[in-house]
Amino acid sequence: MIRSQLRRQPLYTQIKTLLSQRIGEGAWQPNEMLPSEWELAEELGVSQGTVRKALTEMVTEGMLYRQQGKGTFVADVMGDWAGPGMVPAGLFRSRLELPAAELLGCSRVNAPDELAEALGLKRGAALVRVRQLWRLQAEALAVDDAYLPAERIEGLDAKLVRQSGGSVYNALHRHYAVRPVLVQEQLRAVPLPREEGVLLGVGEGVPVLSITRLTASLQGEPVEWRQRYCLTRTMAYVPDHGRVA
Repeated sequence: MIRSQLRRQPLYTQIKTLLSQRIGEGAWQPNEMLPSEWELAEELGVSQGTVRKALTEMVTEGMLYRQQGKGTFVADVMGDWAGPGMVPAGLFRSRLELPAAELLGCSRVNAPDELAEALGLKRGAALVRVRQLWRLQAEALAVDDAYLPAERIEGLDAKLVRQSGGSVYNALHRHYAVRPVLVQEQLRAVPLPREEGVLLGVGEGVPVLSITRLTASLQGEPVEWRQRYCLTRTMAYVPDHGRVA
């Protein structure tokens, strides 16, 4: 049955919301096949066409994927790199490479104004900060600080992240039934701060690519604010649509 608080939405949107909630709660795991459109329609008391429209939109958004002749499957949880690969600067037909993450640690901090506003928290609210170093062919390439609301992810620490393959997003999915989705990513050219310069083995003030990201749960609740500093002296950051022909 459709929950009463959803009834003001178009019917297919209601179905999409309910299926998203179930995926977020772990009803179906990544790469697991959903019931057929007919089975979902019968269970939810709607037409097969309504279910198909909801699933099609979820496929377009990357939450699901289809295999011809088989069915509709839950897409993998977004990786912590969560975006394009890297290529040698100026080489347009090189294969994309994805950096590997090294967990540096977890700590507790208080939310400054910018983070509190983005995450829908009060100023000074407790945050968990997860720091990761990204390497490409053993060379330090980028450093991340991921900030998450401590009250919403109680118990998240370095041990739990390591148990989840070193991935913050896998930890959210496996231990908190939160499937993170990208809300927005902002890119700027900035001078590298001193502390991050030490971690990356370069000097303070070196021009780098700053990538700020906000992610949310499938229900739209902000769950992470992430700051990445990425070296681009020899490697180029390729948008998601870029690919080798």
